[in-house]
Amino acid sequence: MELRSYGATGLSVSPLAYGAMTVRSDPALKDGVAPSLLAALEAGVTLIDTARAYPDSEAIIAATLKVWGGPKPLISTKLRSRSREAYRVYRPAHEAYPAEAIRDSVEASLRALQVDALDIVHLHQWHYAWTHELGWLETLQRLREAGKLRSIAVSVQDHEHDAALELVSRGLVDGVQAIVHVFESRPANALLPLARTRGAGVIARCALDSGGLTGEFGEAEFAARTFLKHAPFGEYAARLAALREAFVPDVAGTLTELALRFVLSLPGVSSLALGMAERRFVDAALEAVRRGPLPAEAVDAIRREHVWTRNFYERLP
Repeated sequence: MELRSYGATGLSVSPLAYGAMTVRSDPALKDGVAPSLLAALEAGVTLIDTARAYPDSEAIIAATLKVWGGPKPLISTKLRSRSREAYRVYRPAHEAYPAEAIRDSVEASLRALQVDALDIVHLHQWHYAWTHELGWLETLQRLREAGKLRSIAVSVQDHEHDAALELVSRGLVDGVQAIVHVFESRPANALLPLARTRGAGVIARCALDSGGLTGEFGEAEFAARTFLKHAPFGEYAARLAALREAFVPDVAGTLTELALRFVLSLPGVSSLALGMAERRFVDAALEAVRRGPLPAEAVDAIRREHVWTRNFYERLP
């Protein structure tokens, strides 16, 4: 895969990143080694995205990299917060990320991943007000000076991508992570172009909207999925049908292919982090990447006609 720049950091990343949130569900997992991750690495994936909060993820990555004989991939992780409430509502930054919690989380990730330094470290939550509460940033900068990490980033929660605009505009971080998909293309209006001009890397997540955009789920499967169970299934199905009618198969062979290629067509996206806990998911994603960007007119039509402003996640416990 042709690599992309992660902002102005000097890091180069594959357009497809292995999202490790669900890595322990790899059905072929054995002795802590994930064959799906090995398959992604063998195909040229150079970035792994994980978090302290993802169960067993960092340990599985470490075990898998021990048996991997190729080039060392970059690792992006996210700090463990002291405040679960801050995923939903504002809490002061010093409550969610006091200095000791940041240091503890970084050290725990270093041990679990068995590396000397972390390539990208994100806050796992973000509120606009934290732009003006910069104790967390000072702590991360000191850890970078100590050689514990290379790049500082934030993961923008839910659909609140505009909350990071001032942070990026002021050049306070090296990168951001945000939800971007065919229904949520609004980051292309401001966040993505701003990141390009300010030299910030962008990891796009949820490109398949927790699987909903594959078009393969029935109503029962929506109800069983944490991030889809509050979705209005009838409206979702109607919007999928509209996408199929407009773009499948003339522009893309499947909805999955359409969704992945759309995100990778947006200028400013450094990499797309995708959960691929089975080899078949890796293969399907790689095939979509190989097909390259969508035609410009298809990208414009999706952005004009299929944006859907909503947030199913607000009702999560």
